[in-house]
Formats: sequence, C-alpha cells, structure tokens
Amino acid sequence: MSPKIHILPENLSNKIAAGEIVERPASVVKEMVENAIDAGATQIRVEVEDSGRRLIRVSDNGEGMEPDDARQAFLRHATSKLAMESDLSAIRTMGFRGEALPSIAAVARVRMVTVPKGGAIGTEVRVHGGVVVATRESAASAGTLMEVEELFYNTPARKKFLKSKPTELAHIVHAMQQLALPHFWIHFRLTHNGTVLLDLPIVRDEMERAAQVVGPENGPELLEVSSGAGAESNGIRLKGLISKPGHFRSTREHQEFFLNRRAIKSASLSHAVGEAYGTLLAKGRHPVVHLFIEIDPALVDVNVHPAKREVRFRDTQSVHQAVKNSLRDRLRREGLFAEETATYVLRDARPGSAVSSGAGSPTSAWRPSDPGSPAMAREAMAVYRTLEGEAVPVRVQPLGQIDQTYIVAAVGSSSESELHLIDQHAAHERLLFERLLSQLRADQIAVQPLLIPEIVEFPPAEAIRAREVLPLLGRIGLEVEEFGERSFRIRAVPALLGSVDGRTLMGDILDDINAGATPAADETIRTVIATVACHAAIKAHQALQPEQMTRLLEDLYRQEVPPTCPHGRPIRVRFKLSDLEKLFQRR
Repeated sequence: MSPKIHILPENLSNKIAAGEIVERPASVVKEMVENAIDAGATQIRVEVEDSGRRLIRVSDNGEGMEPDDARQAFLRHATSKLAMESDLSAIRTMGFRGEALPSIAAVARVRMVTVPKGGAIGTEVRVHGGVVVATRESAASAGTLMEVEELFYNTPARKKFLKSKPTELAHIVHAMQQLALPHFWIHFRLTHNGTVLLDLPIVRDEMERAAQVVGPENGPELLEVSSGAGAESNGIRLKGLISKPGHFRSTREHQEFFLNRRAIKSASLSHAVGEAYGTLLAKGRHPVVHLFIEIDPALVDVNVHPAKREVRFRDTQSVHQAVKNSLRDRLRREGLFAEETATYVLRDARPGSAVSSGAGSPTSAWRPSDPGSPAMAREAMAVYRTLEGEAVPVRVQPLGQIDQTYIVAAVGSSSESELHLIDQHAAHERLLFERLLSQLRADQIAVQPLLIPEIVEFPPAEAIRAREVLPLLGRIGLEVEEFGERSFRIRAVPALLGSVDGRTLMGDILDDINAGATPAADETIRTVIATVACHAAIKAHQALQPEQMTRLLEDLYRQEVPPTCPHGRPIRVRFKLSDLEKLFQRR
C-alpha cells in the first residue's frame, strides 16, 4: 500500500502560503512598503499600473542589502527581524515572519535591485513563479527597488477572484493610507498609471499626518483625543482623532486602529468606541476614528494572524477601558454629555401634568394625540385591503406616539380589531423606497436642481469609488459630477429628499454599496435607492403632528408593501384582540 502522507513540493507550499498573505495587489503593496519602513527609509515611492495587475514598483532609500542577504531574502522564513524565540515578545518591526517575499515571488514575476548604504554596486535578483532565474551585480542608488509584474500570472483562478479595477485601486490607496498614518517621518508617494494619487510629505506628528490623509475639509468635524492619567499609569498611551456627532458613517470602515504603529482590526476596540459615544450614536451609525495606541510589546501577541491584521492583548479589559474612558472624557469636555442624575420627581398625574427627571424638565415618552385637533376629530380613515380576492374596508385610527418613534394605531374591520405599533422611520423608508423604485422603472424620477450646487470632498480611496458609481447615481436622480481630483459637485437630488447633507448622503451610499458589485447591477441600484430613502424618511425621535401620522398611516395601509424596511427591519407589530385578551387573562 502506497503511503498517504507525503511532503508537498516547495513550489506548491509556496503558493499555499501566498494564498494566506497575497489576497490582492494591495497585499503586495502592504508587504513591500512594510519592508521599506523596517529598512529605515524616509522616502517610499509606490508606482502601480493597471490597478496593480500589470506592475507594482516600490522604491525606497533604506539601508539596502548585501549580496548574500539579497539572495537569502527569497527563501522561506528568511528574516532579519527575529533571531531567537524571546524576540517574539518584543516585536516592534512591521514584518517578522519571513514569508512575504517568497510568497509574492511564488505568484508573480519579481525583480529586486538593492544597494547597501555607502555602496555603489548593488545586487539584482529575478524570481519567476518562485524560481530564481538570475542574480547579478547592478549599479543603482542606495536603497531597494522591488518590481512585481503580472501578479497571479501562474494562478489564473486567483486572478479571476479580483474585483473591478477601481475597487482594487481603492484597496491599494487604503493600504497606503494605513501605512502612512502612523509613520509621519516618511514621505510617501503613490502614482497610478503616472497620475499622483497620494503625496504625503514628512510632518511633525501623527495628528498632522491624519489631517493630510482625511483632508482639510474634514478637519473641523474631528476632535483630538489623548489618553488620561489612568491609562498612562497602566502603560497604555493613546492619541488620535474622533468625529463629532453629526459626522458619523453607516459602517465601521472608517475606524482605524494602530497598535505600536501597526494597523489592526479589533472587535474589542470598536466596542469601546461605541460605548464611549453611547447615546450620541443612532442605530446603524458609527464615528470616524483614527486612534494610535502604544503599549509594551510584551503585553500583546501580534503573531495570531498570517497577515498580522489581528492581535491578542494580555489584558483586553484594561485596553478597552482606557479607550472608552479617554474618548468619553474628550466628548464630555466638548459638552456633548449632560450630567447624569438618578433623581426622579413624581408630579401630579392629572391631565396636563408631566413626570419629570433631573432638574425637572418635562418628558413625554407617551405622547397621545390631541383629541380636539381637527385631524383627529374626524372619523377614522377607511382603507380597503384585498383579502382572498375581495376588497375589505379597514378602519385605521392613529392614537399617538411612544418615544416619538413608534405610532400607536387602532386597526379594525367588521370581523376583528387590532392594536398596531408602527416604526415611523421604517414605514416611511419603505414607502419612499417603493416610490423611488416605481419612478425608476418608469424612468420618471422627479429631480430637484440645487439653487447652489454643493461641493463635497473625499479621501483618495473614497474618491476612486465615487467616480465608479457616478453613472449609477444619475439614474436615481442624484446628479453628481467630478470637480477636481477628490472633489465632486452635487447639482441635483431626487425631489423627495428635500434639504439634505450631500456629503453624508454620498458617504453613506459609498459605505452601503457592495465594493464588489457591478455599478449597473440591479442589486446595487436597490442599495443606493434604499440609502436615499433612509435619508429622506421621517426620523426616529421625531415628534409628529396628528395629521402627519394620519397621512403616513393612510399611505402605508392603502398600499401592499413588504412587512420590512429596505434594510430588513420590521415595520409594525400587530396585537389581535384575542392576544390582548390573553395578556389580560380574559380568556
């Protein structure tokens, strides 16, 4: 019987390792720029062609390598960052595994030219598909030049999984931004097909670098934050930028965490940010965060993910608390939190009275409709629903609001009475969504030109994504045109939007669109329409007049609409009379 266990050939094991590290062109950029940072470079230039598919070239003025080191660099687990096991507990370099270069070389054609400092002659190494094809002397400037051509040329299945060219380019820009943010003493430059996308000269600190990356137009919306005395005493130092309320996004994509200058993902840190903002955050909204954390390397394990994206803290709770407290203190200093109090005063419960809390300000969780208002004095509205092929009259009577978010309504027919609780935002959002979708199908979307066009700016990666979807936005009545490298001019919006913050709307659309979708895909169009409807809809915690509730319920009950909003949340909860009788033990 032939043995079942065998050793994989080296070229196959290299391709498997490449699958863990090299997901897309941006992965190659990240690994090679990290090597340049570890080499002590103060200037790093990245040039890409065809969104990195055809060519990625990274040049730096770092220390370079001697000939023997250059030849060793393409061997598996070859590294200058570790010498013994104890070094794993004190890692401050960007790379250390020694897998990046051989993994990249296994799925591309790679050329490296490196010259040590003070040298005039360097070493050129060429590797194709993991095989060294040439090694020779070469004259060049001190530092290292890396060229990666025809990525995934020998693994066509991997190449098919790449997304659109603008999407892959946006990933490259984002990778460069993540590397540039904590390394402010390095001049980074990124070009694509000869066009400069990023040019970040050396600045004084992380705060200035963050301002370079997010752009001056976003500066006033961000607050500087730093660690308090409690965090410092625990050996945790942090500083960064966080967004003011009103400058939130619909995903956590714009939350950047840097641990000892390494970009990481951390559910614990994201949770700490959410807890710091507390009730300032509406559901589904997330602050923009650029947070730089310094901690003793011995207290964190960075060796838990092949691409080093995730880390493990020895004391997760301390780090969580330090982030939460530092952010909450900064927001409190901005006057964004009222002082909390546990003092409650019970007042007269007669009609017209209120229950107050704290300093006695009246609250109204339950807001009954005014029975004397003209809108409520009339008979309950009658609508017709089709049941088993027959039009049945249904009476709908709005009774009031709970928490200025849920409408209470009595709904009855000749056969049964029900109590309905309606989420006013979800209901209005669904109605607007269906209306826009119907107008789109009929090619009759009503457009409102802006008297003064609104200019919005985005960081480079988002600007690339925005350009990709401009034709799609025009189809749903949002007329946007390019107005510079990172600027866009909004000339018209769907008429149902009314007054809208163009930058927030555009940002949410970019967040909500699936990055891998084709801009003309029906599903992507529906996503954009859902985002527009969400912005135009009545908000939670918005007081409604009786006639507004009546109008909303009339529209809702006269139409056959799905039972959820476009994002999947239920529109209403129904209590049949029999349900109420059971609750009150009447049956």
